[in-house]
Amino acid sequence: MKKRAKPAPRPQEAAPEPIRPTVWARFESFLDQRGTWLSVALVLIATIRIVSTYNTLSYTFDEPAHIACGMEWLERHTYTYEAQHPPLARVMTAILPKLAGAHGWKKEGMWDEGLAILFNDGKPDSTLALARAGVLPFFWITCWIVFACTRWISGRTAAAVLAVFLATMTPSILAHAGLATTDMGLTAMLLLAIYTGWRWLEEPVWRRAASFGASLGLAVLAKFSTLAFLPSVAVVALVIWWISERPSLQKILKLVRMRGIQALCAALIAVVVIWAGYRFSFGRTAAFSFFVPAPELFKGIEEVQKHNENGHLTYLLGVPNTVGWPYFYVIALGVKTPLPILVLGLVGLGLLFSRKLAGTRGWIMPSTVLGILIFASFFTQIKIGTRHVLPVVVAFAVAGGCAAVWLPQRLSKWKVAPYAVALLLLAPITSSAAHPDYLAYFNFLAGDKPETVLVDSDLDWSQDVKRLAKRLKDVGAKEVYFNQYAPGDLPKFFGFPPIQPLDVNGPRPGWNAVSVTPMMYGLWGGERYVYDRGFEFWPEQLVPVERVGRGILLFYFAP
Repeated sequence: MKKRAKPAPRPQEAAPEPIRPTVWARFESFLDQRGTWLSVALVLIATIRIVSTYNTLSYTFDEPAHIACGMEWLERHTYTYEAQHPPLARVMTAILPKLAGAHGWKKEGMWDEGLAILFNDGKPDSTLALARAGVLPFFWITCWIVFACTRWISGRTAAAVLAVFLATMTPSILAHAGLATTDMGLTAMLLLAIYTGWRWLEEPVWRRAASFGASLGLAVLAKFSTLAFLPSVAVVALVIWWISERPSLQKILKLVRMRGIQALCAALIAVVVIWAGYRFSFGRTAAFSFFVPAPELFKGIEEVQKHNENGHLTYLLGVPNTVGWPYFYVIALGVKTPLPILVLGLVGLGLLFSRKLAGTRGWIMPSTVLGILIFASFFTQIKIGTRHVLPVVVAFAVAGGCAAVWLPQRLSKWKVAPYAVALLLLAPITSSAAHPDYLAYFNFLAGDKPETVLVDSDLDWSQDVKRLAKRLKDVGAKEVYFNQYAPGDLPKFFGFPPIQPLDVNGPRPGWNAVSVTPMMYGLWGGERYVYDRGFEFWPEQLVPVERVGRGILLFYFAP
């Protein structure tokens, strides 16, 4: 028999090469591993950038008033100058100046009192810097919320780091974190209340209810906008939940029973915190014929209501009025937010609506943005600047951090990672270019003359007055025609030459300095001129010698 030939051995198949992680995947892994320390470093760098603006920018319009009210609370244990803003952020601006030896002067008005606190002791720069430093804790709390909330939503430390990165590169956040005002306080405390409240709804345990109650009380003490924004956010969240879940009546009643007692306790904690903020005061108000706790609270709410009914002078796209426009904040955010952050934020908000990525947790940021913007756009006549909706800008950073991590994963075949990297790299470039004028930052959509779009606390809040004084001294000006906006004796405080009122009819011989906010408001020499769209005052028709800072136009006309 013939032996059957043995089959030739098959060639050994090569083992498949291991899949190498992409550069982006390795980058995300690095962020996941070092996220906490990287975030701390980002916040530290941002803090240094904020502090470096203190001595460059002069006091803004509202800062002396806030410092005065905070000092009154500390020294006299009263709160009588103005009740329209609650005391928390104001007290924070007064603590460090008080510890450094500053004190009140018992002036009749809060602006006179604040200016006396700043200038009467001969240390205006250090006193103002200390007042502004009192706002930094609110900035740090905001950054912590950004980190914690983003990691909670996405489950990724990498997303949290990128969100902190975007937040610390946003000029409007850096601007108001560097001023002795109430807007950063509202941002931190309102977002903290929303975050702790959402965590409590998800996990209804007593410690989370207590955290929410305390946060709610602090948010009300930060700014009365909380009383409008928080319910608006809650309504939007409920609508989203209702549309998505279509819950039965039995399920709704069960959820209410599970959280009802805890909600009452949270409310009680909030009331105690608010009352403590007013030093457990008792008294009468116009709304009640009997003594009530914290009468300043009720008086402040009444003042805000009257302020809203009367409206507030505002400006948009070449026209001032006192009631605002429903689209004010949409346009303002569109030109005041760096485009890389705006694009990532809007994409991220869209992704967060999908339950596949973050479940119901993802709804927290869309609810925050929609709730605040709906109320601010349609139910208030106080539309001054983006600072009033600063929590929305922070929400863009949170959503943007999520988008930067999710997009390369979800759209890997489209090779989205390079575009995400490009947007992330553009953020620090635009932010660095804005230094130290974070307050007056506009993206390219505003054009070369941002004063034709927005003014006031978005461009010229009198922060450039000190620089104008230096420039006038450099050129040897003996006199200046100037439409001063913020209160104060500028020759005494900053060494200005004698100031004459700016002439609405045309320039005067010599130096003419034009603050763009009163100009666009139509405020000249104590009078307000009403004008139609397309009208231009004489400074708009001429080319200035230079811009001082971002908000003052400087002209010279030979005698």
